Amino acid sequence: MKTLKWILLVPLLIFFGVWVGHFKNARRPQPLPRLIRIPSFELKNQEGSSFENKNLLGRVTLVNFIFTNCPTVCPLLTQRMKELSDIVSNPTVQFLSISVDPENDSPEVLKKYGEKYGVDWSRWNFVTGPLDKISEVVVKGFKVVFLRETKDILDITHGEHFVLVDKQGYIRAYRMISDEESKKEVTSLLEQLAKE
Repeated sequence: MKTLKWILLVPLLIFFGVWVGHFKNARRPQPLPRLIRIPSFELKNQEGSSFENKNLLGRVTLVNFIFTNCPTVCPLLTQRMKELSDIVSNPTVQFLSISVDPENDSPEVLKKYGEKYGVDWSRWNFVTGPLDKISEVVVKGFKVVFLRETKDILDITHGEHFVLVDKQGYIRAYRMISDEESKKEVTSLLEQLAKE
């Protein structure tokens, strides 16, 4: 009788083990694909110091595109970045905001703008440079939309996606952050990349 119980119980234990294993694997986040590597660039940060593509290496970087005189979406993009910088405490994660209005956004202007948001300068850089270099970095480097048809700030068009870059300088994902759910997803992806 005991043998019969074990014969009946073993398949159930095997089934349960397979089911638990499948459930664990289903919940494990899938690795993000490596999309493209960021090419060489050199810009200036809020201190007037050089900021290059090599500054992305060894740390996971969340990148966005803003300008300080933006009357529409940029304050919201900066606020979302600030919220993420407060949530993600992992020191291997850094934050980068690239100005798409370099004629007006000098390092000094970017520094004041960042101070207004209470930026942690040890983890977050704001960068600027000549317009042709900015355009090349944004469009060719990060593959993000950027159009500047006149000097009028209302004629600046730029992508609102946040770009996740890994420790080797590869773009791994583009994400819009529009609500709590998308913020949680980006937080999770940053932590995932930090563990790679």
